[in-house]
Amino acid sequence: MNKSVAFWMIALGAVVTYYFVRSLSAIFFPFFVGLIGAYALNGTVARLRKIRIRRSLGSALVVLTVLISFVLLLMVFIPFIQNQIVMLAMKAPELADGWLQTLKPWLADVSQKFGAATSPDDLKQKISEHVGDIFGWSLKIITNLLSNGMALANIISLVILTPVIMFYLLKDWPRVVSSIYDMIPHRYRETVQLYAGRIDHTLSDYAKGQILVCLTLMVMYSILLWIVGVKQPFFLGFMTGFMSVIPYVGTVLGLLATLANGFVHFEGWNQIMMIIGVFIIVGLIEGNFISPRLIGERVGLHPVWIIFALLASATWFGFAGVLVALPVAAIVGVIIRTTIEWYKTTKCYLD
Repeated sequence: MNKSVAFWMIALGAVVTYYFVRSLSAIFFPFFVGLIGAYALNGTVARLRKIRIRRSLGSALVVLTVLISFVLLLMVFIPFIQNQIVMLAMKAPELADGWLQTLKPWLADVSQKFGAATSPDDLKQKISEHVGDIFGWSLKIITNLLSNGMALANIISLVILTPVIMFYLLKDWPRVVSSIYDMIPHRYRETVQLYAGRIDHTLSDYAKGQILVCLTLMVMYSILLWIVGVKQPFFLGFMTGFMSVIPYVGTVLGLLATLANGFVHFEGWNQIMMIIGVFIIVGLIEGNFISPRLIGERVGLHPVWIIFALLASATWFGFAGVLVALPVAAIVGVIIRTTIEWYKTTKCYLD
């Protein structure tokens, strides 16, 4: 076959595959998560196999352990967030009143200088009238999101379908890998093994590095939030570190949850500023020292490439894209580096 024809056939196949996957992205998510989970947990099942536990039983035990852990985390985290929202809504009028009393002299001065028609007392009354509406709208939005049919279907499919898919893939993983290997033409097997081996090594380093980063952040956030006097610091530190498996997203969610907790147990603006300071300091340490050493240097991902991968994945595939952005970026990085190494051995480059 002519090389140019083969190239255009491959390019056409890639485009068709992309649009096919994108058109079915809503149903692909549990399958993709199941595939990633099976790949990540295969080593655990293999170790269980060495102690005479059948692969099917080992797969079931591993998937069941992951599922129970996930459900327990949700059972703890969701009531906590719900409780914080309700308490914040109840305390909001009191907080607003306290802040207005603090700002009242300044507002009165501004009103006199600029001739504002609204007095501090009028402003207080308007805020008191609308603060309930604001939290009512917020709770309504959250309720609508949770009761939305598509969102509910995605949650159900993720919780129910993903473990089933993961179990079957784990149980048959050696056969799946062997079948894929048998489909590779003999002349390309050595090249494919080179790429696959490097990708596997990179993903393994990424997973180990990400676990170490999350554990380090759990300890740092817990200790620093405890020092600044935040209520439930170890729970908030644990959840922030755990959610940091999604870079940047976990930090933002952790900051919002901690600020909500700070306003519920409001002890002054000094503590709120210290909470923000803790997240800025830990974020700088994590971004400049921890992640580059534990992840970046291991998998060869530059911080700019990480940010681009996150934004591009979020644009193309939404939240599901953010979850897998860094592993996919690591794979693409391996492919590009290996291809450049091959290119530098070609006649085209050497001549």
